Amino acid sequence: MAFLGTTTLVILSALFGLGIFLIFAAFAVPSVMGNRVIEEDGGIRIGNIAEAQVLSAMAADMGRAIQREKGDLHGLLRKSGFLYETPEEYYARRIYSSVTYAVLAGVGGYFLDLGYLVTAGLVTGGLLYGFSLPARSIQKAIKRRRERIQDEMGFGLEQLVNLLNTGTSLSDALSQMRDFGLFGKICDTVSSGLQTSKPIDKIVDDVLDSVPAPGQLKEFLGLIKQSQVGGEVQVNAMKTMARMLRQRLSNRIMEIGGQAKVKATLVNTMIIVLASLIIIGVPGLALFLTIGWF
Repeated sequence: MAFLGTTTLVILSALFGLGIFLIFAAFAVPSVMGNRVIEEDGGIRIGNIAEAQVLSAMAADMGRAIQREKGDLHGLLRKSGFLYETPEEYYARRIYSSVTYAVLAGVGGYFLDLGYLVTAGLVTGGLLYGFSLPARSIQKAIKRRRERIQDEMGFGLEQLVNLLNTGTSLSDALSQMRDFGLFGKICDTVSSGLQTSKPIDKIVDDVLDSVPAPGQLKEFLGLIKQSQVGGEVQVNAMKTMARMLRQRLSNRIMEIGGQAKVKATLVNTMIIVLASLIIIGVPGLALFLTIGWF
C-alpha cells in the first residue's frame, strides 16, 4: 500500500508539473506570431500559430486526431467573433484545458484522500470536461453575440427609421449606423456592398456567414433585399420590428432582475441566519462552559 501511495504521488506530481508547463506554454504564444510573414521559395506567405511553436503544433495535431470538430469550424470561429484566432489554436486549447482540469482533479483527489478509484474517476472527468470546454466556449460566445445583435437592433432600427424619414437614402442611412455596435457594423457592411454595386444576394450571404444571425436580422436583410429588387423600403415594418425587439429586451431585463433579486434574497437570508447563530450561539456556548456542561 505504501508503494501504491508513493507511486500515485509521483504520477500526480509529474502530471501537475506537466500541467503547469502546458499552461505557461499555452499563453506564451504572442498574438503577433499568428501574423508573421515567412519567406518561402522566393515568395512570402503568412505563418500561423502551429508553425510558430512546436508545442502548439503538437497539441493542435493531437486535439484534431482525438476528435475532429464536426461542421464548419472556420464558420463557427467567425460567428463567435474569433474567440480562437485559428483552428490550430482551438485544437491546441482542447489539449491544454484537458491536461489542466485533469491535473487539478487529480491533485484535489489526492489531498482529500478520496482513494485511487475516485481520484482516477475525477481525473477522467477532468479530461472530458477540459476537452469539451473550447466547444462550449464557442457556443456561449455565439449565443452572446446573437443576443447582442437582437438588443442593438431594437434601438438601431428606430434610429435607421428616423434617418429614412428625413429623406436619407437607404445606403447613406445604413452607413451612418456604423458606430451603433455590432448591428451598426452589419449595416455598414451592407451599405458598402450597395455602394459598390455588389449583388444583394451576395451581400446578404456574406453577412449571414459572418455573424450568428437571429431571425429578426434575417427579416431585416430580407426587407433590404426587397427594396433593391424594385420594391420600396418597408419603413413601417422596420418600425414594428424595432418596437417588438425593445419589448423583448425589456422583458429580458426584468427576467434577469427577478433572478438577481432571488439570489440576493437567498444571500441575505443566509447572512441573517449566520448572524443569528453567532449572536445566540456564542453567548449560549459561553454560558454552558461557565456552568461546566462541556
